[in-house]
Amino acid sequence: MKHVLHQTNKKMNITIFGGTGPAGLLVIERALHNGHMVTAFARTPSKIFIQHNNLKIVKGELTQPGKIDEAIKGADAVISLLGPKTNSKGLLVSTGIKNIINSMRKNGTKRLIAAVSSSYRDANDKFQFGFEFGVVMLRVLAGNILKDIVGMGKQIAESQLDWTVVRLPMLTNKPPKGKLNIGYTGDGKIKFFSLTRADLANFLVQQLDDNIYLHKAPVISN
Repeated sequence: MKHVLHQTNKKMNITIFGGTGPAGLLVIERALHNGHMVTAFARTPSKIFIQHNNLKIVKGELTQPGKIDEAIKGADAVISLLGPKTNSKGLLVSTGIKNIINSMRKNGTKRLIAAVSSSYRDANDKFQFGFEFGVVMLRVLAGNILKDIVGMGKQIAESQLDWTVVRLPMLTNKPPKGKLNIGYTGDGKIKFFSLTRADLANFLVQQLDDNIYLHKAPVISN
């Protein structure tokens, strides 16, 4: 399925987790550009070098429910770009997403848009060698990371929130192409295993007022 990116119109209060990485910073910039009020949750706020009147930063850890509540209170939606790191210990991300989901329920925030590695599998997926090989290699080389990714996706899918999981291939810093292939592995739509971070940012922000992928977990690529 070819999908042309477009700008959102409805202005919202957005809380962003995982906003200190290259893709996360682009999501913050895109959300601000579209007129949204943004709260960014960060362990190290200095990594968010963006200055804007509509940007608030909450310093905290994913293991601090009180800080997560502070970031989510009053939010219309949450965008997550959380992902395990090779040097992380334990199931930090799946624990963090559990705390985020609990806080969203507590604060009445229903919309959750989460970027997740394509190592998380969906019931609509079929066999595609490149994807399957990647999962096998991750299981062999970093089984704990795979467990964290799968745990995160499972908790989102079972959260009963208005969720969308956006599964990712390899990310690049190339200029945005403006068009995406969207589908599931093995369906013939996902042929090129890469995606620009700029296109990812645009797509995630677009989902704020687009329900076409509600309760779905497509893979997107250029």
